[in-house]
Amino acid sequence: MEKENKTYSMSIRVSEQELEKLKQAARLEAYASYSEFVRRTALIKADDVIKKIKKSRRHNRNDKCMREDVAQLVLVYGRRNCVCLL
Repeated sequence: MEKENKTYSMSIRVSEQELEKLKQAARLEAYASYSEFVRRTALIKADDVIKKIKKSRRHNRNDKCMREDVAQLVLVYGRRNCVCLL
C-alpha cells in the first residue's frame, strides 16, 4: 500500500516591492510561477541550514571527544608526561 503524500499550504506577507522582486527572479530563472520559485528557493535554503547545523554539531561532538581523551591521558600518565596539541 502506497503512502499518500500530503501537501500543505502556507502564506507569507511581503511588500509590493518584495513581490515584484520575487516575480522578476522567477521569470529570470524560468520558473512556472513565483510561488514555485519561492518554494524551491526556501527548500534549498532549509537544506543548507540543516547541513550547517549538523556539521557544526558533529564538529563540536568531535572536539568534546578529543577533550575527554586528553583528560583521560592526563589521568593515566600524569600532567608532566602528556603533551597536548589542541
